[in-house]
Amino acid sequence: MLHVQPLRRRRVAAALAGALALAAALPVAAQADYPNKPVRVVVGFAPGGPTDIVARLVAKHLSTDLGQTFLVDNKAGAAGNIGTAEAAKAAPDGYTALVTGINLTINPYMTDDLKVDSRKDLKPVKMVAITPTVLVVRNTFPASNFKEFAAEVRKNPGKYSSAAPGSSPMLATVLYNQLTKSEIVPVPYKGAAPAMTDLIAGHVDLSFATLGSVLPHIKAGKVKALAVATPQRDAMLPDVPTFAESGMKDFRFDAWVGLVMPAKTPDDIVAKLSKSLDKLVASKAYEEQLGNAGLTPIKGGTPESYARVIDEELGLYEKLAAKARGTAAR
Repeated sequence: MLHVQPLRRRRVAAALAGALALAAALPVAAQADYPNKPVRVVVGFAPGGPTDIVARLVAKHLSTDLGQTFLVDNKAGAAGNIGTAEAAKAAPDGYTALVTGINLTINPYMTDDLKVDSRKDLKPVKMVAITPTVLVVRNTFPASNFKEFAAEVRKNPGKYSSAAPGSSPMLATVLYNQLTKSEIVPVPYKGAAPAMTDLIAGHVDLSFATLGSVLPHIKAGKVKALAVATPQRDAMLPDVPTFAESGMKDFRFDAWVGLVMPAKTPDDIVAKLSKSLDKLVASKAYEEQLGNAGLTPIKGGTPESYARVIDEELGLYEKLAAKARGTAAR
């Protein structure tokens, strides 16, 4: 008589082992009741800056809309790299997210110790805000408009710009130099706040700052705004002409803020968060809150469109950042 029971057990065991191996290779599956516990929202910058402001508005909205707590966790340092790395290495279960900015596409070319691949290690959810670059100068700078500024820079090369290493103001300075054959020197600072402090005090000449970081100082009359890098004049600065109006139609430099998650986060979780954020970016209250900080909501974006922006910028900034690194090393 043949004994088939042990053979069946071995087959069942083999099938079970294969199923477990397959499950381990697949992305983490989403839970139908997601989120069912608090979600950590990492920010790679200190409280109070534009990225942090957006993160807190995003976290507040998601908490209300999805019925679960979203907690902002500031992990400042290394131009956002510390927070970025921590979020990228977190479990891809939907309970760690990162609110980040343009540093995600600049830092890969500006730092040697970045352990994150912006394309492979993170999954875009939605771009939610954008802020333009604005040229500001110290109040004693001998120019009251962009034309006078350009003439002054040509006449007296070597003017100094305040900028954090790897930041959009530094790259904007390098881009301006390339387009105009100027010799403005970016002075590296540890962040936007000390850079603005020295500009206000007159220790440096100018900055190609993000509007979100400099708007309060412009309104307070502590610095002079000469041009803004938007297609049309910004509603927050209606009296400040665009670079295009001033004769530089090719100068455009935006800084965005968006939500990303670890790369293997399930697509249905990403879709759920993106859909919820559609409500936020469409709300008038959010638009007004961003406006007070010099930012504008981005409406109608998708995870796919956000991924394309990241990919395009990584290609665009590679050469520009190389020049910026060379400048910063002087």
